[in-house]
Amino acid sequence: MCTTRAAFGVLSSLVLLIPALAQQPGNLAEIHINRVKPGTTQQYETGRKNHMAWHKNQNDTWSWYTWEVLTGEGTGSYGVGTFQHSWKDLDGRAKFTQADSADAQASVGSSLAGEQQSYYVYRPDLSLAQEAFPPAPLISVTHFMLKPEGINDFLDGIKKIQDGIKKTNYPLAGASRWYQLVNGGETPHFVLVGDRANWASFQPPTDKTLDSMMEEAYGKEQGAAILNALRKAVRSTLTEALQYRPDLSYVAASK
Repeated sequence: MCTTRAAFGVLSSLVLLIPALAQQPGNLAEIHINRVKPGTTQQYETGRKNHMAWHKNQNDTWSWYTWEVLTGEGTGSYGVGTFQHSWKDLDGRAKFTQADSADAQASVGSSLAGEQQSYYVYRPDLSLAQEAFPPAPLISVTHFMLKPEGINDFLDGIKKIQDGIKKTNYPLAGASRWYQLVNGGETPHFVLVGDRANWASFQPPTDKTLDSMMEEAYGKEQGAAILNALRKAVRSTLTEALQYRPDLSYVAASK
């Protein structure tokens, strides 16, 4: 775990307890976390390739992207996700999903120590970049677990930070996007995803702090007040680095 202050340093470089979201069609992501049994990584990757070949043979219209988790508590796990859907897209896929699950179990089931499925929505109102595919070679992922009573302060603070970044031309390490967990885990949970071309790009592009940027954008007192309210809204943070694995992914043919 990193401190809240350190986690917001990454920004310079993603239910009952959450307010209702205006979920526009195309903003839903289905994410699967695969925890691999020790000593079966090669077996898992072979099975994952075979399962993606199954998707290709089925002419699946959904793309499935795979990342390897390189750091953090999930090191050695894999994340598999499909993006830009709406809830209604899940209806009508029951038969396909049943066959999909059966083939996945046959392909990778014996190498899995566990799996978690969750749904997130992409938050364009908080993001400085649109979703882009194929994914970047590496991504920086920061999870923010919020206090339920602090959601409004957090959202307001993120929007003001984004405005401050634009106003001051504050340099970022890469394109960044926000996601919010809506089903399949503990909430309130937001995720900041930052694209990275390589490991060198994890180095912040400026020595100027987030606090200094906010002071320049809003003045010393107001800038500090915004960040203070936002930081108080955060219960804990968790950071990870993930590597995109195109060899374990399936990209649907363009329509």
